[in-house]
Amino acid sequence: MNTRKILAAAASAALILGGVTMLVGDDAKQVAKTADIQPYTVPVAVQEQLDSITAELMLETDATEPVTILAEEDSNEKVEETEPVRAYDTLPEETLRELISAAQTLTGAYPDAIGWLIIPGTNINYPLMQGNDNDFYLHHAYDGSKLSAGSIFLDCRCEKHLLNGINVVYGHNMKNGSMFAGLAKYEDADYFKAHRYGWLATADRVYRLDFFSLAHADCDDSIYDGSQTITNWMIRLRGLSSIYEPISYSEDDRFISLSTCTRATGDDRTVLTGQLVEIGGDTDE
Repeated sequence: MNTRKILAAAASAALILGGVTMLVGDDAKQVAKTADIQPYTVPVAVQEQLDSITAELMLETDATEPVTILAEEDSNEKVEETEPVRAYDTLPEETLRELISAAQTLTGAYPDAIGWLIIPGTNINYPLMQGNDNDFYLHHAYDGSKLSAGSIFLDCRCEKHLLNGINVVYGHNMKNGSMFAGLAKYEDADYFKAHRYGWLATADRVYRLDFFSLAHADCDDSIYDGSQTITNWMIRLRGLSSIYEPISYSEDDRFISLSTCTRATGDDRTVLTGQLVEIGGDTDE
C-alpha cells in the first residue's frame, strides 16, 4: 500500500529553518540538554561496536571506486556511472537488541521521539523527534523546553515508522558545529567516502543509511515532495547533486534526506540523502 504523503516544502516552516545560520545564544543550555539526554543514549560500548562495524563496511566497499562528482550542465565532461559494491546487511544479534532497547527507553520517556540517529565519525548522534507540525522542534529540545538549537526531527507529514518512500529530516546548521552543521563537510569527496554510512535505531527496527547524494536545493524544491514516484524524485535529486553515487533502486525502496541550511542568508539547503536499508528488528521475542 502506498503510504507516501505530500512533503510540500514551500508550506513547511521547517524548510525556512536555517534561512540564517543559527547564532548560538544559549550554548550553555544546549550543553545542559545534551547532558540530560545521556541516560537515554545508545551505550558507549554499542556505539564503539557501530564504529567498528562501519569501518568494516568501508573496507568491504570498493575502495578504488571514486565518488562521482557531477559536471556542470554545460560541460562536455563525461561522467561514468558504475555500480558501487553493496555492504553486508546484518548486525550481531546483541548489537541489534541493544540499539532497539536504547530506542525503546527513549521513546518510553519521550513520546515524540522516534529513535536514535547516529553517523559514526561525525557529531551527528541525536534523538530523532517528530511533532504535530514542523514548527515546534525548530526551537524546542527533545523534552519540550525552549532551545534555539531545536532538535533533529522528521517532517510531520512522514509516517513515523518510516514507511514512506521519501523521508525528510531537518536540523539547524549551528555555528558551534552541533546539530546538522556537519553536513557541509560532505562537500568534500574524500569526507563523503569516509562517512557514507549512518544508523537509525527505532523502537522496533534498525536501519542502515547508505548515503549516495550530496545536493543543494531551494527550500521549495520538488525533492521535498513525497507524493511523486521514486524514479521522478531520483532524476531530480541527481540533477541537484554535486556528489552522487549511482545505486540500484525500485519504487518500493525507501530513502532518507537530511536537510539543513547552506549559507547565512537565502533559501539554499544542503541535503544529504541515503537509502534506508532495514537491518533487523526485535519484538521482545
